[in-house]
Amino acid sequence: MVRCTRDGCGWESIAPSESAAQAQYADHLVTEHARRVDADIPEGMVQVRLDEGDEWRTMTVEQATAFHEAVHGDD
Repeated sequence: MVRCTRDGCGWESIAPSESAAQAQYADHLVTEHARRVDADIPEGMVQVRLDEGDEWRTMTVEQATAFHEAVHGDD
């Protein structure tokens, strides 16, 4: 089972496998916690930040995944 790590969010996956749970979690994050902005981001890159007051960081998806895992660990 995968749970959302956002404060105040009680979302949990219901899936037959870990990979299916991760896919549900990714969809949940995009649907519920992401927003579209008008920014000049290079192809293949994403922008992430930890909190509302933090600066946006531009990185590859792989770097963003490692960044997320370093911050959230096994949450």
